[in-house]
Amino acid sequence: MRGRRSHGNLFIANLPSDFSEARLAEAFDPYGIVLSAEIARDPATGVRLRHGWVDIATDRAAKAAIAGLHGTKLDGSRIEVRPSEKPERKPGGAPGARPGRPPARRAPATAAAPPSEAAAPAAPAAPAPARQFVVEKRPLRRRIDLPTR
Repeated sequence: MRGRRSHGNLFIANLPSDFSEARLAEAFDPYGIVLSAEIARDPATGVRLRHGWVDIATDRAAKAAIAGLHGTKLDGSRIEVRPSEKPERKPGGAPGARPGRPPARRAPATAAAPPSEAAAPAAPAAPAPARQFVVEKRPLRRRIDLPTR
């Protein structure tokens, strides 16, 4: 859910190790509508890490949550709340490329034939034929019987 562009995406650091996503959402609920609350996990083991993200509905609610919760203690851990930063692009990445995905494959370029001296200029390519759609006409069944006259 973090992929959406939202003004209220917050990063929360130093969470207690046994903190649940539901409790994280409850902590931020007084400041605005919590769209999602997510705690990071180790990809290899699935163990919860001590940081997460909260997606809150508006920028104003996000600023209020930062002001109200940054430096407070949750279950004995002093949490750090700050706006989530967009990941920086790696150098050499194609414009518009999605992070973590391989670049799109392109058809291999064909080798150009050597120009011949006696070759005539090529005629312009004919336009592709327009697609034709045919509407099938068939009688519809009546749902009710109409009285006959």
